[in-house]
Amino acid sequence: MASADAFDDSHLTEVERENQSRWKLTWPELKLLFIASTGFFIDAYDLFNINLTIIILNYVVNKKLSGTIADAPLQGGVLKAAANIGCVIGQISFGLAGDVFGRKAVYGIEMMVTTVATIIIIAGPLSLGKGLFTYITVFRVLMGIGIGGDYPMSASVVADRANLRRRGTMVTFIFAMQGWGSFIGGIVFIVLLAIYKKGVELHHHTSQLNSVWRIYTGLILIPAIITIVQRMMMTESTRMKGVQDIREDPTLIAKGQVKGIKLDHHDDKIVDGSEASVDQEVAPPVAGGGIAATKAAKAAAWRDARDYFSEWRHLKILIGTTMSWFLLDLIFYGISLNQSIFISALGLASSKDPWEYLWQQGVANLIIAIGGFLPGYYFTLFTIEYLGRKPIQIMGLCMNAIIFAIMAGKYTALKANSSGLIACFIFLQFFFNFGANATTFVIPAEVFPTRVRGFSHGLSAACGKCGAIIASLAVSIMSTNVGAQNVLWLFFAVAVVAIPFTFLIPETKDRDADVIDLQERQAALRHTEKL
Repeated sequence: MASADAFDDSHLTEVERENQSRWKLTWPELKLLFIASTGFFIDAYDLFNINLTIIILNYVVNKKLSGTIADAPLQGGVLKAAANIGCVIGQISFGLAGDVFGRKAVYGIEMMVTTVATIIIIAGPLSLGKGLFTYITVFRVLMGIGIGGDYPMSASVVADRANLRRRGTMVTFIFAMQGWGSFIGGIVFIVLLAIYKKGVELHHHTSQLNSVWRIYTGLILIPAIITIVQRMMMTESTRMKGVQDIREDPTLIAKGQVKGIKLDHHDDKIVDGSEASVDQEVAPPVAGGGIAATKAAKAAAWRDARDYFSEWRHLKILIGTTMSWFLLDLIFYGISLNQSIFISALGLASSKDPWEYLWQQGVANLIIAIGGFLPGYYFTLFTIEYLGRKPIQIMGLCMNAIIFAIMAGKYTALKANSSGLIACFIFLQFFFNFGANATTFVIPAEVFPTRVRGFSHGLSAACGKCGAIIASLAVSIMSTNVGAQNVLWLFFAVAVVAIPFTFLIPETKDRDADVIDLQERQAALRHTEKL
């Protein structure tokens, strides 16, 4: 295999940018997408399966057919929020660790955490009774730490390697697997119900539902273990190695000799010097290193985020990414994690028979996933390099606000018309994913340079999950106390408020944050020398 330096001198990337089709991916790129996207498939399956699992648990433990658990903290909201609480911890800690220690040293550990937590959850003893809710809540927090870590790590691993021409497409591709995780989770739920139909519906052996939720939760362990092995075999990216070299030898900034970054000094064109490669070799450390140099490099890594965001021009972008993601997740998870409540409130799942009620919930969730969830992601994937990130985000938020207004204003009419309601949910999910739910993930992976990308993406995602936690805890209570219609009006207001924060963010299409960062650091050095 060629070394990183050999690649940097090959000029292959320039040829790719000029001549290669945007959709013609290389084998290393395909391999990279498989490793990163499988993790997101698993994450989504684990995150969203609680929406249906909680209905089974409520019946198995309480003998009640409802998505609201009356005798659990905040009516089951804490259980729904548990994974997102863990996500906040995982997103910040793994994101920062990826910047400090490098992606290779960290990538894969987050999936191990998720896998261990899943095994512990499905082993929860039914003899705990109502204590099972607490047991699962605790270990879904642990699961969430692993899931959360996957956000900044997978986004950074792909963005570090991606060619500028299709970076947005590649990052969107891995996030789009969230839609497949939700969809396949719905399919698995329906299949398991069909398998257990005879025992549950005909023979009234409702205790068999205890097996349904355990199998439903545990099946994801198979791809998880495969993904762990693949991630542990990955090597470091050229750009991350360049960041590590600068930390050991800061004089490289003035020289402009940074791996993965090229400045064409002849015509001032910015040239992307990265390649999506999982197997590329990493150049040896800078000579004269040793323990002291390594410690100094780690200390420099901790200072990077502090120094970078001490400048307003960078901090305002972080405010834009964190706040837009926070407000988006208030409404996205407010709907997604409480979809069963809205479905029941509007009469789409009203059967008194346990099996039939669960079937109605599963089918309704599946229709919404296949009708709006998945198509929305792929509209973003195929248009993001043409329309840009900001236009898609603004358009999506505007459409979400309009649909929420329609659902709230025509609540009574929709309650009497299930087809109209399903259509609204489908369009809502479509414009979440052909909109801010996709772009809030993509933009932080592109707008910040490699040296602070993990932390910045992790912090932005963590703010989003704070919104998800609030939604998880509050929506089930609010829908009971103030009514689902008023909750929908609140979601309309949140969507409108989220729009202005997008204007704090620069368009990241064809924008190389590492080149801009290097130019800014060189300018700062020249300014210091003049003084």
